[in-house]
Amino acid sequence: MNTKKLWISFIAVAFWNLVGAGIFGFLINPPIALYYMQGLNTTAVHGHTALFGVYGMLGIGLMLFVLRDMDKSVIWKDRYIKFAFWSINIGLATMVLFSVLPIGLAQTVASVREGLWYARSAEFMHQPIMMTLKWMRVFGDTLFAAGTLSLVWFIFGLKGGWSHEKEGEKLGE
Repeated sequence: MNTKKLWISFIAVAFWNLVGAGIFGFLINPPIALYYMQGLNTTAVHGHTALFGVYGMLGIGLMLFVLRDMDKSVIWKDRYIKFAFWSINIGLATMVLFSVLPIGLAQTVASVREGLWYARSAEFMHQPIMMTLKWMRVFGDTLFAAGTLSLVWFIFGLKGGWSHEKEGEKLGE
């Protein structure tokens, strides 16, 4: 794997910065939104996408650049790293779009109609639809976790030898 392919991590940072910090940050930070939405799952939407989406992907990208420079005599097998990148990002998006955001929006409607106390109450959060939405998060979390394990496997493989090949091996020498 060459360093040109590593730039995709920084493209993901830009994407999550726009979506997580920009769109979802603006969703919860105007004064009227703060009054009705602060402390609901809408805050978690912003937090997950801005914190991990931006800083997590930035950390992964920088780590890969440093690891790439540690031994330039090997060629990376990028199968695990590709899987890690896509499953982490798709898992984060799935978690947010299918679970945390719909719960947060439902809580916002309840907060406007009844009050913040009701939107955060066990009575509201244990409705069948809310429980279904909570369980929908499992799909994104599982995909995210699989990507994380793939990234760890790749990193240990750099030392163990299964994540790279010597230059001679690729050329058939």
